[in-house]
Amino acid sequence: MKAGKIDRRVKYTTYLLRESLISLMQTTPISKISVKRLCEGADINRSTFYAHYTDPYDLLQKLEQEVVAELNEYINSHETSRHSEMATQILKQVLEYAAKNSGLFKVLLGENSDAQFQEDIMALAQQKMIADVRNAQNLDARISEYLQCFIISGALKIIEKWLLDGMVETPQQMAELISKLLFQGISFFFD
Repeated sequence: MKAGKIDRRVKYTTYLLRESLISLMQTTPISKISVKRLCEGADINRSTFYAHYTDPYDLLQKLEQEVVAELNEYINSHETSRHSEMATQILKQVLEYAAKNSGLFKVLLGENSDAQFQEDIMALAQQKMIADVRNAQNLDARISEYLQCFIISGALKIIEKWLLDGMVETPQQMAELISKLLFQGISFFFD
């Protein structure tokens, strides 16, 4: 019984610290965030912070790792497919997750973000795409890498803009838009 109480307190403390970090990173880069400011925002003392994390970077890294693991589950829950319906479904799940955690994603994709997070997301998406893109047209490996970089970077920027603009469109609408761009290119919009 006592372990359950401790677990809840630990979860609540880490939740408060993460919310404090997200709030601070909306206006301040991680390099300018001190443990003192994090603790003030979470209304906890510094020793409690150090019981869980070594510094603000450690907190950010663990938060990013959790997000990447969650996204990995969404992406890998479907078989690899070049079909736009499957891509749309995966994108919809990812966008619903991003919408549910919009404050976090605005920070992780925004101007005060950690570049490593975006690199991790790109690597995750590339793992899923690499065989499909190479095999699709028997592309040269270098061309395939450029294509993947273009697609993933573009999708990330669209998601970032959607979040920053207040998510006017539904996750389904955004998933369909990104899928159309992926499979039909911009020419689809100019016909």
